[in-house]
Amino acid sequence: MPRAQLIDAKTGELLEDLGWFGTASQARSACGRHADRLLFWARSPDDLWVAEEGDEVYQVEADFLEEATF
Repeated sequence: MPRAQLIDAKTGELLEDLGWFGTASQARSACGRHADRLLFWARSPDDLWVAEEGDEVYQVEADFLEEATF
């Protein structure tokens, strides 16, 4: 189960834990609703989905099946 979090981009501090979701897609959608805008997602080297929003970063853990395909 992927977890979604909002992180301070400068300090790395956890600003808000948005919780656990059934899939990474559901978690990314929830982040977009939280930000109240369309977010553009990229895959980080440490296998997280990340979307930058000013000085904050939304990050979502990848689904297990997504990890297995790389």
